[in-house]
Amino acid sequence: MTPRRSDTGQALVFVALAIPLLLGFLGLAIDMGYLRYVKRQVQMGADAAAIAAASEIPMCTTAGCAALTTAGVTAVSKDNSFPSVSQSTVCSPSPGTGATLVTVNNPPACLASDPNKGNSAYVETIVAENVPTFFTKIFGFNSVTISARAEGGLGGGGNCVYVLDQTGSSALRLVLGTYSANCGVVDESSSGSAFSCFIGTFGAPYIGIVGGDGFPLCSFPGASPTTGISAPSPTDPLAYRQATMKAAAPSPTTCGTTTKSPYTGSPSPLTISSTVTLNSGTYCGGISIQQGANVTFNPGIYALTSTSTSNGGLTISVGTTVNGSGGVAFYNSNIRNGSAVAGANGGINFVCSSCGTGNVTLTAPTSGPFEGILFFQDPGNTSSSVVVGSSYYNTKLTGTTYLPSASVTFAFDILVDYNDLVAKDVTFGLTLNGQQISTTSYSNYSSLASGSPLKGSIGVLAE
Repeated sequence: MTPRRSDTGQALVFVALAIPLLLGFLGLAIDMGYLRYVKRQVQMGADAAAIAAASEIPMCTTAGCAALTTAGVTAVSKDNSFPSVSQSTVCSPSPGTGATLVTVNNPPACLASDPNKGNSAYVETIVAENVPTFFTKIFGFNSVTISARAEGGLGGGGNCVYVLDQTGSSALRLVLGTYSANCGVVDESSSGSAFSCFIGTFGAPYIGIVGGDGFPLCSFPGASPTTGISAPSPTDPLAYRQATMKAAAPSPTTCGTTTKSPYTGSPSPLTISSTVTLNSGTYCGGISIQQGANVTFNPGIYALTSTSTSNGGLTISVGTTVNGSGGVAFYNSNIRNGSAVAGANGGINFVCSSCGTGNVTLTAPTSGPFEGILFFQDPGNTSSSVVVGSSYYNTKLTGTTYLPSASVTFAFDILVDYNDLVAKDVTFGLTLNGQQISTTSYSNYSSLASGSPLKGSIGVLAE
């Protein structure tokens, strides 16, 4: 019988041989766990930077605003997890050992697939930290760069009407009839009679007035007016988008041509009384659509200028057929004869010559720099406007009207998704040929990826 070999001590040998491998796996697990922890910290830093930088957007009216970058970098440096923080300007920062770099972009620029790329309503932050390793150094990895990206924007402010006149009496007024809204109204005038409302009904969940009011015969089925509020800061909720929108519009100093339909602009005032198609371009002298005309606005941005104080802007007479439902925006500039001239350069006007029936449909773009903006009048243009969305007119206007230096009569009784309004002075309601048109403000922004164009002042994460 063959004697059995002794296995005594073999297990000990295998354990001894496995210890380095086990220690290697243990070290790798420790390093990976630590790196995951750092990744969470870096992502939190990027999130904090995005929120802080986005909160500065309303105060920044020019590209490359330093306040955005300062806010983002400061938000990261205040976190004790990042002892050595500095600014970067590239999309893939490469910090030195133990250092942290922060990139802040407004608008976002680093991610090709980002739906908000190029949109100044958003800010992009990238935080990168160089993290020394512990056990994986034996494999040649002395440090690892951990990075995270975040994107911030402004939360909706809840208000859909802003009256920007800082001192005027009756800056906001309801002359007759009713006004109703499911969003807030802000009157920034400090006058003791900033808001006037006679023989009418004014209903909104919030009515804020910097000054006082004069409304002896007005009822308020929603909230009662709150007088003496602090002036909003910034005063203009769309000032931060002015530069972006101007840059995106056709050059107002370069007139288009009108050799044949479809038009691509006009070198002189364009009066239309027939059937034509218009393309995006610069219309020097403005566009006047006369009764009986049939006009198609192809999607795009239309720049309007003037050649004198008697033309410019956009005029649409009742009894016309106008279709611009594919996403159009009108930049009503302060350019007259090729140069910037402050003052009256033509407004946005819906004219009731005989109040016959028509069919006018204009819808703002749902993406890009003019997202949600239908009428944008340059602050240098002070021409007043009459904007009417009504079943009586058969005019359906979806989008924001922005006239920061001009007064507007605004009458809107037809259902649309949203019809925000920002103007210097606002009169709600209109009576034409005995027909009284009341006004309702709507605030359904489901068609807009960025939500309401009128933002609050608090930054929120967007991605």
